[in-house]
Amino acid sequence: MLQSAIHSVRPDFARRIAGKFERGRFLVIGADPKKVAPQFGEIGREAVFSESRADLAETLRQDPAVTRFEIAVWFYPSGKSDDDRIAEELSRHADDVVLIAGAGAEVAERRPHLVECFGRFGLLPDYGCDLGGIDPGAICLRHHPGELEALFPVVETAFARLNRRLSALQRILRTRMTELEAADRHIAALEEKLLKLKQYRSELKLLNEQRRRLRKSPERRVGQVLLAPYRIPERLIKAAWKRLRPHRTQGERSAGPTEYQEWLQRHRASASDLDRMRHEARAFAFQPLISVITPVFDTPVRRLEEAVESVLTQAYENWELLLVDDGSSASDLLKALPDLAARDRRIVLVRGGKHEGISAASNQGLALARGGWVALVDHDDVLEPDALFQVVKLLQTHPDADLIFSDEDKLTENGCDAPLFKPDWSPDLFLSYNYIGHLTAMRRETVQKVGGFRREFDSAQDYDLFLRLVEQTNQIHHIPRVLYHWRRSASSSAISVRQKPGQLEASRLAIEDYLKRRCEAARVAVDWRTHAFRVSRELLEAKRISIIIPGRHDELERPTCCIEALTAKTSYPSYEIVVVQGGGQSADAHGYFSPTSHRSLHFSGAFNGPAVKNFAVKETDSTWLLFLDDHLEVIETDWLTIMAEHIQRPEVGAVGARLVNPNDTIEHAGIVIGVNGTAQPAFRGFPAEHPGASRQLQVTRNCSAVSSACMLMRREVFQEVGGFDESLPESLADVDLCLKMRRVGYLIVYTPFAKLYWHKPQPDKIDPRGDAIMRERWADVLQRDPYYNPNLSRVRADFSLGK
Repeated sequence: MLQSAIHSVRPDFARRIAGKFERGRFLVIGADPKKVAPQFGEIGREAVFSESRADLAETLRQDPAVTRFEIAVWFYPSGKSDDDRIAEELSRHADDVVLIAGAGAEVAERRPHLVECFGRFGLLPDYGCDLGGIDPGAICLRHHPGELEALFPVVETAFARLNRRLSALQRILRTRMTELEAADRHIAALEEKLLKLKQYRSELKLLNEQRRRLRKSPERRVGQVLLAPYRIPERLIKAAWKRLRPHRTQGERSAGPTEYQEWLQRHRASASDLDRMRHEARAFAFQPLISVITPVFDTPVRRLEEAVESVLTQAYENWELLLVDDGSSASDLLKALPDLAARDRRIVLVRGGKHEGISAASNQGLALARGGWVALVDHDDVLEPDALFQVVKLLQTHPDADLIFSDEDKLTENGCDAPLFKPDWSPDLFLSYNYIGHLTAMRRETVQKVGGFRREFDSAQDYDLFLRLVEQTNQIHHIPRVLYHWRRSASSSAISVRQKPGQLEASRLAIEDYLKRRCEAARVAVDWRTHAFRVSRELLEAKRISIIIPGRHDELERPTCCIEALTAKTSYPSYEIVVVQGGGQSADAHGYFSPTSHRSLHFSGAFNGPAVKNFAVKETDSTWLLFLDDHLEVIETDWLTIMAEHIQRPEVGAVGARLVNPNDTIEHAGIVIGVNGTAQPAFRGFPAEHPGASRQLQVTRNCSAVSSACMLMRREVFQEVGGFDESLPESLADVDLCLKMRRVGYLIVYTPFAKLYWHKPQPDKIDPRGDAIMRERWADVLQRDPYYNPNLSRVRADFSLGK
């Protein structure tokens, strides 16, 4: 019997192999017809399937006219017993044979043996047929691959392909070595802290011993006798002060409200606002029931009471609260739960048996929920009174929404702190960490469609659920308002992710699972500096890149210095360097570049950055384009490969890098729109390794624009949007180009992992005419950058708190 190999068949297997063999019937052996046949049916290609050796023999005993196939695909097993017979039969019934390793088959051992078997029947390898996109170990055999001499160039091509694969593996190895080095540094830092802690404990132990000896010393006893008459009045005064002084809470003992607490007090709903919201909500055309799901497990009663109270005081009144007890054992909690449920008929108490974990409890609540929408609230957290109102208000204008999230902060003993002002939907930031967090409201039908919560991802179950939800919908909306207070407690990751060590690994596995479902070859690693994630995608093909470097005739040395560093420190295998001289280039300038092996173009007329770049694009034919300032210096060899792994994604329009000044401060980390006029670089002036607000400086994220000082694009996207606007100054032309890409649906990506020094960045210049054009053309965008929260500063793009 042939072993099934269906697990190795890609979801798009039929489409890929049909792309290689555009005509003819297929014979597929060793795969499950129930899984593979629908794929061929969808693309309209005829195929016959045989699961076993006996099935194959029965198929081939039919009419010879029916049993002649142009292509036979064999998922060969680990056993060799049927090799000769199958090779003989396929040699008589198929023109071309494709061999792919099946379940348990070792390619290095089986493939040479099969090539030898088929060779005896006149089927020889065609190395020119590249099947790497179907399976790295796949090979095509043909009756007449050509003359022997013709094999040499194709074998060399195959060797080059293997060499590229080796280069990719070497990059993966370098990446993993970098990850290990980062982990080693992290461990070393922790060991240093642990050593200091041990030292402090030793010193504390010594002090306690000295204190104990002092308490027993004769000198202390004499002192106590002498001071006794003076201590009686002191004790009386302290007792009277305690009786007269009112009790103060921990929050009142603090130094006063923080800047954020004052801001929150100004922006949260007042009592009159809430009254208005209640009346407005009762007039809503759409008033869905919202099921609030709260798993409970040994929660301190007072904190659970606060959570329940925050739901009871909601301005929107059409809700139900499902308290799902996940096998709690605390006696005070078990006694309090029925009393809490009795406070309102909209509260439902669900008693579980044994403790099964948060996913199981959440699924229990989901199964009993009656609402069309579900919201998740942890058992010790607190909602703002207008939280559900804001969700339903958004649904009045966006009834097709599937996932809604809000801003949040942390709830401490001293009040609210550490706000997280989020961007709108940013898919690349979301793969860096679960920034959606709290409050989240989801369409119940969609949650059930993706299967609810999964126990294997407990501690990151929300993240896993959101990752599956965003595969099903792009109707994701953000409410830029703090509606959720995430409590900091000893066991909560609101303090630090280290409070739940398993959360990082569960989150990493959830991202890996998401990428596998999307058939994206990538590695997910923890960035130990930020405890965020870095997704390194495999570069499927190193397409040729034209690196376009605009230069000026009065700065001849700069492009040469840039080129020398570029060629010495770039590991990307396929690129050309194109230096464009403009602004009235002299004959001396032409002679200066002519000895070099790189292309030199001459742009006639006055120097105009956008026009020079447009000209260079027309003079080149590479698939990908990199615009590079001549004052940039490469730091690490894989910078261009890191950028290329993003530009290969069809949804991405442009990729920008982290550009650092010589004094190790940030010059460019993406561009924010509508700040201090038209646009401003994000985090400018921050230390290069600073995490930035919510870690956004050191993680891959989306932004509205990036600088053409270092911008990678695909040629077809550049042409689709019409290139740079030559009537705008250079910095505004960059922004305009990116906004045109965003308008037609492309993402702009900033990656901090491609890092370059910018020795002489162009100073910001006020151009009233250019600003006027941008304000007229992009008025709506300048009002609201979707990747920059409207609660943040509009004066500086540093992600600091606004007014």
